[in-house]
Amino acid sequence: MTQKQENTVKFFNSVSGRIFTHLIAVFLTLGGVWFFQNRPVNYSKTIPLTPDPINLERYNKEQPINYSANTIEAEKKIAIEQFSKNDIEAGKKAIESLLNRGAFLEAKEAINIVLKSPNNNQNIDPEINFLYGRLVWELAQDGNRNYTVDEALFFWKKAVSQSPDSVLYQNAIGFAYYTKGDLKKAYDAWFKVLKLSGEVLPETETLRNISTEAITTPEVEQKDAINAYAGIGLVMMKSAQTSQENEQRERWLRALQYRTKVMNEAAREYHIPQLRQNWLWSRVALRDWDFLMRTDWNILRKKR
Repeated sequence: MTQKQENTVKFFNSVSGRIFTHLIAVFLTLGGVWFFQNRPVNYSKTIPLTPDPINLERYNKEQPINYSANTIEAEKKIAIEQFSKNDIEAGKKAIESLLNRGAFLEAKEAINIVLKSPNNNQNIDPEINFLYGRLVWELAQDGNRNYTVDEALFFWKKAVSQSPDSVLYQNAIGFAYYTKGDLKKAYDAWFKVLKLSGEVLPETETLRNISTEAITTPEVEQKDAINAYAGIGLVMMKSAQTSQENEQRERWLRALQYRTKVMNEAAREYHIPQLRQNWLWSRVALRDWDFLMRTDWNILRKKR
């Protein structure tokens, strides 16, 4: 080994040499990472690229959800301020926005400004009663044992007593009674929705010619009425399960007619994943609608 080689070996074995070696390794590593991140990428022709942003509009829902730009705290503050100024309309909009966002405690804090005001007494706006009933309903459906369907029903009945011709209020009462298992009162509420909406109930088809194509399905002028049609379909199905022979078949027929009508009018909104986003639909109603959706028309031919 020459003197030059010995000096080189001694250098790399020294502290300074080891530091130098580590620095070279670090520079090489950083250089490799930079090259990897900045290398030209060739996309395979077999892997489709994500759609151009300009074309994303066709992937949107027909009725996109518009969330408020305000934070939940800001929304609550707006509601409280508007109610304090006795601007009920502006306050109601903020409350509804909070409920749509699932901010139940914030909505309750704000709405109590109106409910507990000594100046209101019995003159509370019917929509305030309705919104508080909705708040209670959603908390009860969310599993909060401090709130019940009966309490929601109490506030909805107050709202209906003030505005008996409200389709929305009657619909809510229908779902509350159905969830409680009171089919008669649920039917009465939903039937009133159809009357208020100017709807004509589908005529019963002859049992010998049962088919989805044969069912009369006039257009629904008010989409709120679709919930009532679905609700009456649920009532017919549940009552069929405790009926006998011809009456049982007749009720199953009507249940399937209403199901078909609803799906012809608004199929997308009435599949279970979409219905879960509809606050009116309780777990009980969702479970039973799912069962009705899976029921085959041949059930009507099993007994003669």
